[in-house]
Amino acid sequence: MTKFILTIFAISFLLPFSSMEAQTLPVDEVVQRVKESREKTRDFSADLHQEKKVSLLREKILSQGKVRFKHPDKFYIEFFPPESSRMAFDGKTLILYYGEEKIAERYRIQDHPVAEKYLLFTRDPFQKELAEWKISEDRESSLVMEIRPREKEALFVKTKLWISKKDWVVTGMEMVEKNGDTTLLRYSNIKLNTGLTDSDFEIQLPKGVKITEIR
Repeated sequence: MTKFILTIFAISFLLPFSSMEAQTLPVDEVVQRVKESREKTRDFSADLHQEKKVSLLREKILSQGKVRFKHPDKFYIEFFPPESSRMAFDGKTLILYYGEEKIAERYRIQDHPVAEKYLLFTRDPFQKELAEWKISEDRESSLVMEIRPREKEALFVKTKLWISKKDWVVTGMEMVEKNGDTTLLRYSNIKLNTGLTDSDFEIQLPKGVKITEIR
């Protein structure tokens, strides 16, 4: 489930990259522009590339997939083989399906404090009392913003966002965990406000697969 919490956290910032230096913008102005862009985003879909560095492994773990979001809190995330999996969230209930094992699980978020914490955070990730924001790179067409949580028990000690100055959409992010593990997410083929429907957020399970209630 940790894999999906990481990606859910990333989705909270859904809302473009060149090389010439430019004058640094004020942090508050950048946050406001990203918030405004996010508020205009009724739905979002993109291809997903994930690179995970685990301290106990030499090689990076690479995953490809796709992600969808619909205002206010519907998510769909899919990772392709060799470790295929899917996730759907409707605002209250999370369904996970693991393709290799053919196992499906349902979580009622109110019964799982850690998942609930990060899912609720997605509704308003810009609260100053939760994190400190600063701009670490500012280029002609993009910038990188660094976020450090104020809470000592936060899942991530640092997060980086790559933000487009064209439309103030987040195109990538890097999350660093307490143990040093790092997850890098990149979005491509981004599509905004295409009219996604509720059916685009349903998991189609193979015949014979039953959902196990996890409490």
